[in-house]
Amino acid sequence: MKPGTKRMSAAEKQAKGTYQACRDKPQHLIIDFSAPVMPGYLTPEAQNVWHEEIDRVVQAGIGSLDSSFFADYCALAALTRATFRLGQLPQAAQLTELRKRGEILGIAGPSSRALRGTASGQEQGGFDGFPDA
Repeated sequence: MKPGTKRMSAAEKQAKGTYQACRDKPQHLIIDFSAPVMPGYLTPEAQNVWHEEIDRVVQAGIGSLDSSFFADYCALAALTRATFRLGQLPQAAQLTELRKRGEILGIAGPSSRALRGTASGQEQGGFDGFPDA
């Protein structure tokens, strides 16, 4: 199966005349900059992961609204570490889910923190991609 077409950037859509602000300019309705709050149900091992990672996720922009998601990541990371300590290999799905959650939280390497699209200060003309005649 062939991959689908790539999503066009807002600048490309404006140049083409298909830009719609209601669809192409998402608005984040809830803006909360407070740090995540650790829930009481975490195991001591998961609490250790929480304390190790909390500074990084706050720097990546995770707020108190993401506390439950971050707690789930910490619990999964604690289980994975315990499995490794026993000399066993965790299930592949466990490792994959841990990586996915780390990417969403912005702590899974440089590519998870990369900005998408063009910088806001750059202007692109509608015909930049065409060769000069």
